[in-house]
This record gives sequence, structure tokens and C-alpha cells, in this order.
Amino acid sequence: DKSGTLGGQKIELAKDAAKGAVELLGPRDQIGVIAFDGSSNWVSELHAASDKGYVIDRIATIEASGGTSIYPGLSDANEALLATSAKLKHVILLTDGHSEPGDFGGVTSDMAAARMTVSTVAVGEGADQDLLERIAEIGG
Repeated sequence: DKSGTLGGQKIELAKDAAKGAVELLGPRDQIGVIAFDGSSNWVSELHAASDKGYVIDRIATIEASGGTSIYPGLSDANEALLATSAKLKHVILLTDGHSEPGDFGGVTSDMAAARMTVSTVAVGEGADQDLLERIAEIGG
């Protein structure tokens, strides 16, 4: 999530969490980073995690702006992971707020059916806990 409500310390917390996740990966892992506000865009396309510095540098460029629409980011992650041959496929959703409507159950069910898992992380107070819990539950 890079929405405007994530401004200030919350965007820095989200970026630190994303960078921390990158640091945990091994050289044979792959990583991709999608930022979303009203739409989604790739901050770092899916590629080998052996180039952690590049991914961390790309995460550092994220700036808070716009609305919050989680669905396009989840959908893009699903499409990218469907196209890779990785054995373990996991998405970490970082957000602080309430999203525009979307078929969250549908896309997350599709991901689960394709043996992908999804975790959610609420950044700061005020997140839609019910939505995030539902996504995480369906996402295994």
C-alpha cells in the first residue's frame, strides 16, 4: 500500500517491513514488489533475490499518494506467480486502510487453489481488520 493515508511514518514502516522481508530471502528465491494506491504498479518485477540491493533500492523510492485499492495489486501478484515455476509462492500484503471494493475472496481463492499463500500485515491503526483477516484466512 502506498496510498496517501500511509504518509509520514507509516510509509516508512511499510517500506522497512518490505525491506526486511527481502533480507530474509536466499539467493535462489525470487522477489517482486507491487505498490498500489488507486491502481497498482511494479516497483520491482519478479526476479532473483540474489540482487537484494536492487530490490531494496527500488522499495526506497516508494512515496505515499492516492487512494487505496488492494484488488489490483493482489490480481497482479496472482498473475505473476501463476507464470513462475517456483515451488513455494507467497504474497505479503502490507496496508493501513480500507480498500475500494474488489473481489478479494475470489482472487485469494484462486491464489489458494494455485497453491499460493497470502499473509496480511496492518500498518498502523485503522486498518480494515475484518478484510485483512479474511484475505489471510482464505490465503492460508
